[in-house]
Amino acid sequence: MTLRLATIVWQSRVRPLLPLILLALMLTTLSGCGYSGKSLYPTSIRTVAVPIFANRTFRRQWEFRLTEAIDKNIESRTPFRLAPEGKADSVLTGTIHDITESVLTNRFQNNLPQETQITVVVDFTWRDVRTGRILVQRKNFARDSTLIPQIGERLPDAEQQAIERLARAIVEQMQSGF
Repeated sequence: MTLRLATIVWQSRVRPLLPLILLALMLTTLSGCGYSGKSLYPTSIRTVAVPIFANRTFRRQWEFRLTEAIDKNIESRTPFRLAPEGKADSVLTGTIHDITESVLTNRFQNNLPQETQITVVVDFTWRDVRTGRILVQRKNFARDSTLIPQIGERLPDAEQQAIERLARAIVEQMQSGF
């Protein structure tokens, strides 16, 4: 008799509500993942100017390589368009302060570097030029790359990887706070 009663309750009361229960679960799951339907980027900004970063290190051409990588990341990963500095809604400026190569491990046989780490440190500011408001500002922002020559990696490859990681991280910071 109890099983029969449970079946009647299921068919008459719970079953018609099943689509609503599933919808509620789905919405709860989406809100738990952080999805709010809002843009990750400020909607008032449409264009970004990225002048060549300053370079306070002795290494040549890094400022051009980093600026180019940032431009590519902005174009491919954000809703913003690149624009000349005088015509943009915002400007992203920065300075490379340090580029270091650190030996992480040496080879046992001959004490030559086995694994090397390249670290790039920058300061950058993203500012809304119409209001003067600073949207994002980071000091001593760093990313690194590891070089292992014995598996065929070359120093220029590790340098480029460090630049691309830094550019990607800078563009990701343009999402913070929005």
